[in-house]
Amino acid sequence: MFSDLKVLDCTLRDGGYYNGWCFSDVLVERYLSVMGKAGVDIVEIGFRSHKVDDFYGPYAFSSDQWLSSLPLPEGVTLGVMCNAKELLETGDPEHVVHEWFAPKNESPVSLVRIAAHFNEVEGCAPAIRELSRLGYQVGLNLMQATGRPREELETKAAFAATLPLDVLYFADSFGNMEPVDIEGMMEALRSQWGGALGVHTHDNMGNALANTMRACESGCTWLDATVLGMGRGAGNLRTETLLLELDRRGIRAGQEMDALLDLVVGEFGDLQNEHGWGPSIFYHLSALYNVHPTYVQEMLTSDRYSHHDVIAALKRLGNLDARSFCPRLLSHASSAHIPENEGALDVTGHLDGGTVLILGSGEQVRKHCAALEQFISREQPYVISTNWNPWISADLVDAWSTCTPERLLLEKHLYAANSGTLIAPRSAIPAEARASLQHWSHLDFGLKVDPHQFSITSRTATVPSALTLLYAAAYANAAGATTILLAGVDGHAPADPRHQELEGALRLYSEMPAHRPLVAITPTTLHSIRQSTVYAPIQVPPHEDAGAPAMGSGSSN
Repeated sequence: MFSDLKVLDCTLRDGGYYNGWCFSDVLVERYLSVMGKAGVDIVEIGFRSHKVDDFYGPYAFSSDQWLSSLPLPEGVTLGVMCNAKELLETGDPEHVVHEWFAPKNESPVSLVRIAAHFNEVEGCAPAIRELSRLGYQVGLNLMQATGRPREELETKAAFAATLPLDVLYFADSFGNMEPVDIEGMMEALRSQWGGALGVHTHDNMGNALANTMRACESGCTWLDATVLGMGRGAGNLRTETLLLELDRRGIRAGQEMDALLDLVVGEFGDLQNEHGWGPSIFYHLSALYNVHPTYVQEMLTSDRYSHHDVIAALKRLGNLDARSFCPRLLSHASSAHIPENEGALDVTGHLDGGTVLILGSGEQVRKHCAALEQFISREQPYVISTNWNPWISADLVDAWSTCTPERLLLEKHLYAANSGTLIAPRSAIPAEARASLQHWSHLDFGLKVDPHQFSITSRTATVPSALTLLYAAAYANAAGATTILLAGVDGHAPADPRHQELEGALRLYSEMPAHRPLVAITPTTLHSIRQSTVYAPIQVPPHEDAGAPAMGSGSSN
C-alpha cells in the first residue's frame, strides 16, 4: 500500500490566499529545488483560473507559458487546481476546459484537481471527462466534507466511480475533524469508490498530522501538505512534519530534509512573521462552530476588532450558516454586540452651512500631511478626527469621534493626555474609560446598527455597520454641514471584504434623500466617494438631487 503513496505539496496554491499569489522568483526557484530533493511527488503550483476582480500574481493563473519559464525539478509531477464554481458559471464547462487547457502533450502540467462543494459534483462531470480526454490526470476534491451524512458521502463516491478520475479527495475544510471522523469518512467513500483516495487537512484544532496519518493507515495514498503549513486561516498540515513522520514510521526514508528545513526556518519563517497564518484559539473556535476560516482571517487583519469582538462574532456566526464567507454576514455578526442608544442631544444647526473635514487613519493622511495642515489653516473647515490621528496636529482638530467601546479603550491613554470635544454615543463610553475623559466635552449623538439601513435623525444615526467614518458622516449631515470632505479614507483592494462592506454601506448612504455628497481630497479606491484634491480650494458640491456638477477638479464616480 505504501508503495503507492504520493505526497502533494500545494504551498504556492494554498499559501497564495495570504499574498495574492505573488511569490518572488528567487523564492519559487529555491522552493522547487527543495521539493525535488525532499521526496515530494507532486507540486500543485497554483490555480488555473481567469478570475480578474483584483490584482493577483502568476500562481493564481498558472498559465502554461508562465510555468514553462520556471526551473521545474525532474521527477516531480506538476499540478494545478480549478474551482468548480468557475468551471460551471458559464453553463458550458467543456468550453471552459478548452479555453484554459491545451492537450497534455503541449503543457508542463500533468495533474488537474477540481475543488467542488457537494452540490457542484455532478455538474463537474463534463469538465472531468474532457480533461481526461486531453490526457491529464484528474482529481476531484470534495470540499467541506465534515459532518456529511454517510448516505451523501456514498452517493458522491458512487457518482465519482462513473468518471475517469485518478483520485478522489476529501477536505477537512474547517479543520474540525478527528481521527475517528477520518475512519468513518474513509469507510463511506471506500464502500463505493475503488480508486485512489486523497486527504487535505487543516490545522485549526491541531489535528492535521493525526488526521492525515489515520487516513494513511486506513488506505489513503494521496497526502496534501504545505511548507510551514502556509494556507488560508490556520493553515494546513506542514510538509516538513509529514515527511519527518513518514520517515519516523519507516513508511518513507532517505529524503534530503536539510534543505527543506532551511527553507522552513528561513524564507517561509519570514513569510509567516509577515502574514501570520497558523493555529490559534480563534481558528479553533471557528472549527468548533463550523465557521469558514476567512471570517477569522478578516477580523484578525483589521484593527477594528478586539479579541473580544472576534470571539463574540464567531459565536454569532456559529448560529448562522457561515460555511461560506460573506462580507455582509460578517458585518452583521460583528456589529450585533455594539451597544446602541438614542442621542441625548439634538444636533440640528451645530454645523449649519459649514464645511466638515473628516480625517480617517489611512496612509494617505501621512503622505499628504503637510498639504492637509495647510488646507485646514487656509480653508478653516470643521475637522473631525475618526478615532485618534497621529499625523495631524491636535490644534487643528475641532472634535474627535468614535462609536465603539473597544476603540475608545484602545486609545484611552491618548484621551487622558489631551482634552477637546468627543462625538460619540454614550453607549460607546465604557466605565473604564470615563476617567480618561474627565477634561473632555461629550456630544452624545446616538447610534443604531442595521445592516440594511442608513438613516439619520437630529439625535441618532442608524448605520449598516459600526464604522466611525459612517457615524461621523451621519453626524455632519444631522448637524447641517453643507460640504463633507474626507481625507485618509483610503479603501482597500476591490476584492477585500472590508472594501466591499464599506462600498455597500456608502451605497445605502447615497440612497438617502437630501444626503450631503462625500468628497475625498486624498486618494481613495472607493468608487462610491467623489474624488477631488487637497491641493485645490474648496468648491461646494450640490445636493445629490440638485443635478449640478461635481466638486472642483475631481471626477464624479
